Order: sequence, then structure tokens, then C-alpha cells
Amino acid sequence: MNGKPKSNSEEIQKIACEQNYETFRSLNQQMWQIPIISMTLTGGLWFGVSGASDFPVFQVALLVLAFVGNLALAVIIVRLRYVMDKHLDWLRLNLGPDFVEAKGPQWYNKQFVVRTAFQVVLVLAAAVSIVLLIFTAKQTDWGKEFANMTDNPALSYYQDHAVRLADQYEVVDPVEAHPELNAYLDALPEGTQLRILDVGAGSGRDAAWLAQLGHDVTAVEPSGAMRRLAQHLHQATEIRWLPDELPELAQVSSGSFDLIVLSAVWMHVRPEDQVAALRRLSRLLAANGRIYVTLRLGPAEPDRGIFSVSLEGLRLVAEPLGLEVQMLGEQDDLLGRSSVKWVSVMLSAA
Repeated sequence: MNGKPKSNSEEIQKIACEQNYETFRSLNQQMWQIPIISMTLTGGLWFGVSGASDFPVFQVALLVLAFVGNLALAVIIVRLRYVMDKHLDWLRLNLGPDFVEAKGPQWYNKQFVVRTAFQVVLVLAAAVSIVLLIFTAKQTDWGKEFANMTDNPALSYYQDHAVRLADQYEVVDPVEAHPELNAYLDALPEGTQLRILDVGAGSGRDAAWLAQLGHDVTAVEPSGAMRRLAQHLHQATEIRWLPDELPELAQVSSGSFDLIVLSAVWMHVRPEDQVAALRRLSRLLAANGRIYVTLRLGPAEPDRGIFSVSLEGLRLVAEPLGLEVQMLGEQDDLLGRSSVKWVSVMLSAA
């Protein structure tokens, strides 16, 4: 002072003050950027969820990421504010009367108000993500699908290859695929409307065909990807869709179906579940109702959840339940697989 050169200690003190001040400013800028980061992150993830309706597991992953991300940012703010306080304490101690305290009497001018406000916003964003997660789970049945996929290779296969499989199924004429069933329906008195349950409806090809013939059709399909494709492909057709599978069919209310269709489904039913599955189906039949089944005669494919089945094996399961098995016909595989043949069967109360 008074024209005298500053001592080394004063110079160091000045440098330290400038460094602490700049560091504080940088931390303060970072803290104010966190809400912007949160809005960008959350908004982007929520937008991704809205555009991924065909992939419920992906929707869940995005919502979990939004939840975790906002909570992490809330914790980061606490840490930033703690470090900022340490710099403020140093500046307060070393600047003395030159330090600006800026304490206000009103609640909104008190310490930590900004940090708390930011935290509240981040926690609310995390809470909304959880609410959306629960809502998405209920709307898309992803939880059941995901749980089933872990121990059901058939469901996993249909989920992963839904588009390709739907393309294959849709080019096949259902009358060509089910000539005996078509003959049975043609023989009904004119104007007859059957109440039909299509179990494992896949792409909805057969369900749409049956509905267009004037029947009342309920379609059951456990694969969310296949079900949503089917609803899109056949949205002009009146079909009730349910997410369910054998052997429980818990979503199907006990009712009186005149016809139950199992097309390319029986080979996916585990041998230990076949009795329970057929018992459940028989209880859903109306008086004089029938169960139409197509049996895939070919090698087992464990990776696709396909078990080896036979007409005799079906008889062994059906007859003790009071169901008579009538073979309708046999044909080659319409997709050109030489190792596979199909047998159509009609089951009815003995």
C-alpha cells in the first residue's frame, strides 16, 4: 500500500481470492445448468417412450433411466452446493467486510432456497417417471411379457421376430390353411353366428377371417409385439383382443364358446401343462361346443419352445377329460418345410 510493492503473502492471498472466486462462479454456473440438463434428459427420454409403443421393455428402460437420472442430478446438486459453501466460507473469512453476505429476511432469500427448489423439481420429474412406468406397465402388460419371456422361449421368439412371422402368416389364405374348418363353417345353417375363441391368434389372420364371416371373435395372444401388429393389420375388423396364454387363460371370462381355435399352438404347450390346458378349454365350451386344433407333426425345436406332439398323444390327454378326438385331415406345410406336416383335429364332448 502507499506505493509500496505488495509482499509475497499479499500476492498469494490475491491469487487465492481470485481462484476461489472463479471456482465458485464455475460451480454456480454448473448448478444452474442442472435443471436444463434435467429437462433435456427427461424430455428426450419421455419422447422416446411415446415413440416406442411397440417395445414395452424399451419403454420401461427409458423411464427407469429418467428416474435414476433425475435422482442422480438431485444428489449432484447437494454435492455442488456443499463445495460452494466451502468456497464461500473461505471468501467470507479472507475478505472480511468486503464480503457480500446477501442474506434476506424473506423465506425466498434464505440460504439453500435455490438448491431446494431445484431438488424439488428433480424429485418431481423422477416421481412422474415412476408414475408413467406404472401406467405403461398396466397398459402394455410388459411385466407379464418380460417375466414370461425369461422362461418361455416360444414367447421370446414371437416377440423378437413378430414382423417377419406376421409377414409369413398373412400371405397364407386361411381357407387354404384350414380347409376342414372352412367346410365345417360352410355346413352351418345360414345366418349362424358362433361365439369363437382364437387362442394364440398370432398375426390375427384367422381371427379376422372368422370375424368377416360374421362370427363373434375373441382373440388371445400372449406376445405383445404380435398382438399389436395384429390389431394394426386388422383394425377394420371387429375382434376383441386379450393378452393371455395357456394353460391359465386367466383373462378369458368363463363363458360359452361355440368354437375354440388352436392353430399352430398345441406344440407350444409344455407336456406337463397339457392336461390343465385342455381342461381349461373344455370348461370354456358351450353345450355342443367344439375345439379345433392343428397339430404340427415334426421335430421338436427347444429354442423356439416347440415340443413334439402327435394325434395319439392328444387322445391320451383328451379322452380322460371326456373329449372325443376326430381327425379331420392332413396336409403339407404351407411354408414349404419338408420336415413338417399338419393334422387338423376336432374335439367335442363325448
